[in-house]
Amino acid sequence: MQLDQNPFFRKTITPWYDSNFACWTLITLMLFVFVFAVAGIFVGSVNPNFYEHVWFPCFLAFLSLTLVIKIFLRLKRRSKNN
Repeated sequence: MQLDQNPFFRKTITPWYDSNFACWTLITLMLFVFVFAVAGIFVGSVNPNFYEHVWFPCFLAFLSLTLVIKIFLRLKRRSKNN
């Protein structure tokens, strides 16, 4: 009797960089980056010499928050499937 080459009970193997620990670590680091960017927005908006440079912390905050949301939704979807 031959073994089924593609059994339905086989679990997918996630790589180390997509493990739960790595995702939670990345979320934590990106939250620190987000707080750093918000502090940069506040500092840049107080000093009139830095008004033209406030776009960079805004962009950094947007990117880090987008990454946090995306990874959190991935973890939520993964826990929902298990």
